[in-house]
Amino acid sequence: MSRLHLTPPETIVPLKTAVRLLRIALTIKVVPLLLAVVVLTLRGGMEASLLVFIISAPTLVVWLLALLPGMDRRLGRYYLPVSLTLIIVAQAAESMLTAVLVPPIRFAPGSVRVGIPLEVRTVEPLYLLLVAVIIGAWAYGRRGAWATSGLAAGLLFIGELVDLAAGHIFVPEALEAGERNFWPAFALSSALVLRIPLLIVIGYIVGTLAEHERKHTQEISAVNVKLREQALATEQLATARERNRLARDLHDTLAHSLAGLVVQLQAIDTLLKAEPEAARSELVKARRIAQEGLQETRHAIQDLRVDPIEDLGLSRALERAALDFGDRAGVQIELHISDPQASISNEKAAQVYFIAKEALNNIERHADAHCVEVTLARHNGQVVLKVCDDGRGFDESQVDDERFGLQGMYERAEMIEAQLSVESKVGQGTTVQLTMDNEP
Repeated sequence: MSRLHLTPPETIVPLKTAVRLLRIALTIKVVPLLLAVVVLTLRGGMEASLLVFIISAPTLVVWLLALLPGMDRRLGRYYLPVSLTLIIVAQAAESMLTAVLVPPIRFAPGSVRVGIPLEVRTVEPLYLLLVAVIIGAWAYGRRGAWATSGLAAGLLFIGELVDLAAGHIFVPEALEAGERNFWPAFALSSALVLRIPLLIVIGYIVGTLAEHERKHTQEISAVNVKLREQALATEQLATARERNRLARDLHDTLAHSLAGLVVQLQAIDTLLKAEPEAARSELVKARRIAQEGLQETRHAIQDLRVDPIEDLGLSRALERAALDFGDRAGVQIELHISDPQASISNEKAAQVYFIAKEALNNIERHADAHCVEVTLARHNGQVVLKVCDDGRGFDESQVDDERFGLQGMYERAEMIEAQLSVESKVGQGTTVQLTMDNEP
């Protein structure tokens, strides 16, 4: 035989927040009552102070239970619905105790007898009933609103009936000018017309707003998850592209150097006995190839370890790279560099820098140029990078993109949503131009 487990729904707001607000509301209700009991006692009104204390006892008990340390951890998800139920029951009990224990007020013997309406009682139950309904609606949405307001409305109605039976709701007796009898159901209007609709309407409004807020939060969370997934995918794609670029760079530099070194060593081995002088000449070439490979490897490692954009900014980093290239390759450098980085992010600036550096590396390896012009500027709302050389150029229809590192440059341009063009003719040099829109 299966057993039924009643598990409360998950709260929309954090449970600790709702519990903290509940304790604050109870404290606001209890502290004035305790002060009233103390003041009445000091003034000699022991009977009145005892009456107030007895009527307030249900709320005092709930308040003490709410303040017990560790109770929320023991009850877990049951803590809040149990607390709200106890508060509503306590307020209904106070209303009934007031009807039973507080005597009616007589303005004149035998003339008019009136009860104390809920609005002016010493213990007003509506305050905590509203708090319970609002917190229930806020924590559980419209389901919590219907549950708390329904329970509060039912107990309020029963309390009004008890008030009516005790004669505490404006039922005048015979007056000198004649008898005026009130319909008993009219005495319930304060509960039927004012309090119960107030609890239901406020609960419904708060519950609806809470559910809309929860739906909006869930939508934002779903969007954030998608953004994180897209960011992860972009990061993985960027990592893969960077690995491919490094592989191409190593293939174009270190691998070629090592391959040339192997060829030179084989030639040295062949010539060592037959032609010592030729072997010595090949040894010099092998040493030069090894030194060039070592230098290129160091440059590659430096590119991986240093973030020139972070340290210098795009303009200064590009200027330094161009001047270093000119000194290393013995090429005349013409610089026309402004500072567009204020309009682009560091990530995009880094890609612009690496594209320019790859263009300079290609010139050093293949162009045999005498003069190189590097331009970086903003023009018509765009960032423009241009690297021009007067080298040997190449036939674009026959070039191997992998060999000249062009594929890596195109991939970097695509990552930052930029347009890259490479124009070259044999004997007339090469122009690499990158165009990118400014960020808003």
